[in-house]
This record gives sequence, structure tokens and C-alpha cells, in this order.
Amino acid sequence: MDITPDLLKKYDKAGPRYTSYPTAPEWHDDFGSGDYRSALERAGGGPREALALYVHVPFCEKRCHFCGCNVVISKKPEIVERFLDLIGMELSLVADALGERRRLVQLHWGGGTPTYMSVPQIERLFAEILGHFRLDEEAEIALEVDPRVTTQEQIQTLRKLGFNRISMGVQDLDPVVQRAIGRNQTEEQTRQIFSWCREVGYLSINVDLIYGLPAQNMEGWERTIHSIIDMGPDRLAVYSYAHLPSKLKHQARINPETLPATEEKYALFALARRSLVNSGYRPIGMDHFAHPDDELSKALDEGCLYRNFMGYTTIADTDMIGIGPSAISYIGNVYAQNEKRLFKYYRPLENGDLSTSTGCVLSHDDLVRRWVIEQLMCNFRLSFNELEKRFAIDFDEYFAGEVAALRSLQAEGFYRREKDGLEVLPLGKVFIRDLAMVFDAYIKKSRSSVQYSRTV
Repeated sequence: MDITPDLLKKYDKAGPRYTSYPTAPEWHDDFGSGDYRSALERAGGGPREALALYVHVPFCEKRCHFCGCNVVISKKPEIVERFLDLIGMELSLVADALGERRRLVQLHWGGGTPTYMSVPQIERLFAEILGHFRLDEEAEIALEVDPRVTTQEQIQTLRKLGFNRISMGVQDLDPVVQRAIGRNQTEEQTRQIFSWCREVGYLSINVDLIYGLPAQNMEGWERTIHSIIDMGPDRLAVYSYAHLPSKLKHQARINPETLPATEEKYALFALARRSLVNSGYRPIGMDHFAHPDDELSKALDEGCLYRNFMGYTTIADTDMIGIGPSAISYIGNVYAQNEKRLFKYYRPLENGDLSTSTGCVLSHDDLVRRWVIEQLMCNFRLSFNELEKRFAIDFDEYFAGEVAALRSLQAEGFYRREKDGLEVLPLGKVFIRDLAMVFDAYIKKSRSSVQYSRTV
């Protein structure tokens, strides 16, 4: 692919990552706990209907300068006890509203740092969940860990409980970059977690890397990529760093002059992609990689790859319940997000109410556009027949207003039109967020204060 400076200049712009559509800035503060409870009750079907459950554990001992997550910084482990009390209350309220619908096919603990919790606290949280929901025999049970604070006992305990996937943040192994982002994580610590996980039989070990960080250069980044390949993760996510210091105040610690320019930033991603593909990994979606025999690779071949707030998944059209501060639920045609600040999250629960702070009800048009964007970003193609079958609409008639923008991207070589749909070409995969934005009905009228990361 010829990714020219002019092409990067033209299409590397601010835009959503589309973990949801409509995106979070379009949700409404007047959507509250009553709206969310009603959605749960409507979705409370029979016991065989599957669910995904995400639990947000917000605690970290120290905040990394690049972090974009909702975290609570504390060195007091006792803070977790009250948190678990309130998590239990939320689980009870949600489960009661769902009625008999309690079967989980996907469970994920994110953060923050879930391994901030002690072994007894980990066991308590897991027991709280099983007190209200039941795990499917083939359930995907995953969590995120920080190699700097995770112990062998925690790894062993989590595996005994049934966790079968583990994801660890690495970002970059270069000590110079680590100093610039306030995260000292040695290669030895990372390799140790791999060793412990392999010993006890985790089915999948995933690694997160970030390109575009301060002080990154091709030489150091190449060493990181080769070291990670040598460790042999089953999946990788290679994310673009989003520098938004006006929104995330702690990012002001990063000197913007040390950030790679657009061309350098893309070159970092291209190096990672080339190295991973040459080592046998397959590109999945816009920023993930997996072995050819991984279920994500198989889902890509079958055109049934999906994406939710936990990342790319093979679990299709499953309602997701978010538990904990800032956690997001998608159930029926509703998005609902909890209060982000810990004390605001606690207050309603202590009074017997759900802690919903914002959300939205999706219109028919939202559902159509959400599906189209998901198909493009996950499977890199859009079937007109499937669109008509699902929504009883004709592509050209429904998206007549998008035709001009689509034609210009077709002329760039981003996609080709076939009899039954659109197929994204290799060049379009690089700029897939730009292609998805064509179908976003909100983006042109979005508030000027909304800040998004760069699309490349």
C-alpha cells in the first residue's frame, strides 16, 4: 500500500472509535436509573437467553501518564471492601430486574487493575457474581492484569475459579518510553506472567501495545515487537495513543513535542503489523491480531466477527451488563452508563437504586447505522442482502445522502462496490474509521466541545 503523506494529512483526523453507536457524547443526562431498570425488565426473558457481564474494578496504585481509563488511585487495599459491598448491591438490583435471565456466556473484569484486589477479595467478587448469575460451561471468562502488581498466587487463584483468558498491558518495553509515560514495567516482569499463565493452563494470553507514545522510535519499537512475538501471545491489540490533555489532565505530564508526528506514528503501526503478519498472526479488525487457529480468525473467515465494549468477540448480538463505576450496559436497544466518580456511584446504590448517570434509547435509524458500522469495522464488508433482510431497506435509497462521500472514498481506493455490497480494500482498512464516519448521522452536528482521538 502507498500510504502517502498527503493521504495521511487528508484522512488522519479526529473521529470516534465506534465502540458504540451512537457514540457516548450523544447520550443524554436525563436518561436515568428508571429508564435502565425498564430496559432490564423488558430484556428479562427466559433462562436460556445469554448475557455478557463486564465488571469495572477502578483501582490502581499509580496512574500512568498515557492512561485514558476511569481509575481511582489509592495505596489502601481496604478501599476494596466497601466497593465489593456496593458491587453486590448492584448485582442484586440488576439480577432482580432481569428475572430468570441469568446465563452468562462472557464474563470480563477490567479496570483499573483487577489484581489490585487481594486473593480473598478476588474470590469474594467471583462468589458475588455466581450468587446472582450462572456461567455457561463454555463461557469466556477473562480479565485484565498489570504485570507489575500481579502475583503468582493471584494467577493460580483466578485459573482455579475458571478464568480462561488473561490480558496484560505492556504498551512498550523500551525503558526510555516507559520513563516518558510513567510506567516502569520490565521485560522480565512481563515474561514472568506469561510463564505463570502457561503453567496453569490459560487458554489465551493477550497483550496490549500502544503506538504513538512519547519518545517512541522505530529501533526501540522493533525490539519491543520482536520480544513480544518471542513470548508468544495468542492475541494482540495494537492501539493508537490518544493525546487529549484538555480532557485527561494527567496527560499534560507528556511533552507533546516528544510525540511521533503523523507519518512516524503510522510507520510504527506499519512496522508492528508487518512483523506480526510475517510471524504468522492475522490482522483482526482495525487493531487486533490473532493466530490463524484462534476463534477470532475463524469468525473473520465466516463473516461473523463482532465488537462490544470488551473488544472484538465471536459472541454475537449478546446483551451486555456493565457493573461498577463508569461501566456501560447495552441491552435491547438501550445504552446505559453508571456514574464515573466512586462516591457518586456509591450514593444511589446505598439508597437501593441503580447508579445510572447517562444513556440513550436507539432509534430504528440508529440500529441500522450501528449494524452497518459494525460490519465495516469488524468484517470489512457490507452485504446489501443482509441489510435488506434485517431492516427491510434498500441500501442506495436509504443512504442516498451518503453517496457523494462514499464515491470519493471509492475513488481513493478505500473500498470496491460489488453486486451484493461493499468490500473494504487494504487501503480502506487503514482508514476504516473514516469510512465508518460516512454513516454517522451525528458527527456533522456533534457539539464542537466533543474531543476524539485521531483516526490513524
